[in-house]
Amino acid sequence: MPLDSMEEVLEDNIWVARDGEMVPHLEAKFVSDEYDRASLENRITAKLTSVNEELPIGPLELQIAYKLYLGTPKDFEDALHLHSLFEESVSTPALEHWVTNPGVEGDYERLKQA
Repeated sequence: MPLDSMEEVLEDNIWVARDGEMVPHLEAKFVSDEYDRASLENRITAKLTSVNEELPIGPLELQIAYKLYLGTPKDFEDALHLHSLFEESVSTPALEHWVTNPGVEGDYERLKQA
């Protein structure tokens, strides 16, 4: 049977990490919703100084909002870590836009208080 798309071959997201480690890791996936599309359309560049390369990634604000949207305690910790680590780089208006979109304003308030 012929394949209609690459997505049929790769139904799951692709995770890349060092052998035997989960952190740090990279996840590649197909666009499946408006957040994935926004992540691609508004991507930023991460500089990997150890290998002198650049990698496009989704905007930090959207990553934080998405982690809050997922709603697990681990995802909240991830959002808090990203927010704390990149606090000086995060655009508050952009973050507030994205936390309003998925309806996680309450979790964002908790994040700001932490």
